[in-house]
Amino acid sequence: MSTIDKNKIIDLIEQKDWKKLKKQISSYPVPDLAEILNNLNDENQLIILRLLPIEVQADVFTEFDITDQKYILHSLSKSHIKNIIDELDPDDKTELFETLSPKLTQYILNLIEPHEREKVLEFLGYPENSVGRLMTPEYIALKIYWSIEKAIQHIREWGKDAETIDMVYVVDENWKLLNDIPIRRIILADKEQTVKDIMDNHLISINVNEDQEKAIKLFRKYNLVALPVTDSENNFLGIITVDDILDVLQEENTEDITKMSAVEVDEKDLGFITDLKKVSIIKIFKSRITWLFALLLMDLITGGIIQGFESTIAKYVVLVTFLPVLVDTAGNAGSQSATLVIRALALETIKRKDWFYLLEKELLVASLLGIVMGAGVSVMGIVRGKSWLIAEVVVITMIANVIIGSLIGVLLPFIFSYLKKDPATASTPLITTLADIIGTGIFLSIAYLILG
Repeated sequence: MSTIDKNKIIDLIEQKDWKKLKKQISSYPVPDLAEILNNLNDENQLIILRLLPIEVQADVFTEFDITDQKYILHSLSKSHIKNIIDELDPDDKTELFETLSPKLTQYILNLIEPHEREKVLEFLGYPENSVGRLMTPEYIALKIYWSIEKAIQHIREWGKDAETIDMVYVVDENWKLLNDIPIRRIILADKEQTVKDIMDNHLISINVNEDQEKAIKLFRKYNLVALPVTDSENNFLGIITVDDILDVLQEENTEDITKMSAVEVDEKDLGFITDLKKVSIIKIFKSRITWLFALLLMDLITGGIIQGFESTIAKYVVLVTFLPVLVDTAGNAGSQSATLVIRALALETIKRKDWFYLLEKELLVASLLGIVMGAGVSVMGIVRGKSWLIAEVVVITMIANVIIGSLIGVLLPFIFSYLKKDPATASTPLITTLADIIGTGIFLSIAYLILG
């Protein structure tokens, strides 16, 4: 939304022209409303939220990050909170409650109706990051023996309360899932046909306890708009829609970026990464200090290595001028390798068992890269070092460092994966620091052996 629109809304708030303001904001789609509110201060957010119809309030509320949601919940009356929560879809309720503190969760649970509370607690009972946390029970189910005419009547009657009617689902008398059918196939069928007549018996479903990542892969592989969820006995429990998967994808991408950048963030608080303007200095400080301090301690090892070769460096001071380019190139090569492996592991185009094959492949690639980089730095070795021996040290070190850095980049994601950690934890700063330590040791050791 443009700056003009935002300024116009602020002017109407300052003028307290609530009637005109209500008319103005009622014309905006929910995502645009959320974008406008995200750019306003907390007080103005609440003013606009209260002017919206309750069902629109709930839709806008789901677009906020958890920090803004908590502020709103603390600022509204009990009855207002209850109305918003009641309007949320079941999957949105689950997502909200799993990010709130236990105290606030209990407070809000006590406000909602007992049957709604039971649903929320049931969904929260599924493992964290499982499919059960994402699903909604608001879908359209048809009986296998129904006529198309009856099926269409049923869709018209119940479709307005469903999360989506792009796909409808076929069940038997015991509510076992049999098939999913695109709505267009029902619309185009003859009304005398039965639901069974238009089934294709090609069903993609997922178990309620599966990890959300598996659901993402199924959506991607089969280009789904919705995915049915069942239990171990094929009882139909609910569906996951593509909008929920997109939210999970965004969260996972944000989480991977923080890990690859060595930023420590709680999974429930990833929103602050994308909204730095509203985050306190202390919070940002805490998210960065842990890894930064750990890497500082590791970097001290580099200083110890340099100190161990004091006599060689004192005799050939020019060696110090080559140190940054040699270790930085090793770190850059390692970061490239790690990025490729982490992405391939995430997409499952490679498995953990492929580590040795990739190590061999990277050895060849890194050797070629090292030779090219060595040839490039050789000129500087001759010109700056004024010695063929210095140039020889620099070239050999460059080749060795690029190879070692690349192999570190390949191995680290596999190591973290074997340790049941996210491969993205093999972050760029970590690889760079390891390359600094090892690269410095290689450089000065080769210099000592060749130059004495």
